[in-house]
Amino acid sequence: MENKEAPEKSKIDFIKWFINTVVIGLLTFFFSWILDERKQGVEEIKVYNTYVELITKVDGLAERRLLAEFFSNVTVSGQLKEGWKDYYDILDKQYKNEIAKQDLIISKTDTTTIEGKIEREKAILKKSTIEGTGVISPIITKLNPQNFKLALQKELEGFTLLINKDIEGAILAFSESENAYNSFHQVYEIEKYLKSKLQSEEVKSDEFWKVIYKDLLEKYSWKMPRIIKSKLENFSK
Repeated sequence: MENKEAPEKSKIDFIKWFINTVVIGLLTFFFSWILDERKQGVEEIKVYNTYVELITKVDGLAERRLLAEFFSNVTVSGQLKEGWKDYYDILDKQYKNEIAKQDLIISKTDTTTIEGKIEREKAILKKSTIEGTGVISPIITKLNPQNFKLALQKELEGFTLLINKDIEGAILAFSESENAYNSFHQVYEIEKYLKSKLQSEEVKSDEFWKVIYKDLLEKYSWKMPRIIKSKLENFSK
């Protein structure tokens, strides 16, 4: 009788040991893992809050795409990682569509008008900005999208003022263009040239302006808008 009870007791003791040691140990590990995973997820979400402004930035497609690419690779939590990968795929499609859109504008825009010239320059700028995000450091590059846009606007303003025979206003506009983007086209050279003519007593004569327009065409026409060049050619005759 005792011999039969001994194996049964040993079996029960083994089961108790297995439950207390292995099963409970596994359950403890599993729940600890779940808690750690959830805690990690909460911490990561707190980090994401830092980037809410960037994520919701309407015109920040390239920045959002870059951010999604980063978090889809470094996020620890499985579900969050998959979410970032899905978000990246959406942004990547939008990114490629936007590049194609700007390419179409660049190739199809009529640049015989000032409006067309500006539209094409904007498309070139937007494409270079999108493609350059995360590739070119803004610390070491001269290209600043907003400054480039301002330089272009001030250059066109300067030419328009010259056509209207406002030499002082033109000098100021070309100076602002150069300050916005150093070495932009030939605005620095044009500003310097106009300053040399500023004190002329003939500044209000038609002959004076014909000389100005002729010099601009012969010496300072690099990157000059075609419509401006055409007008200066007519006025220099």
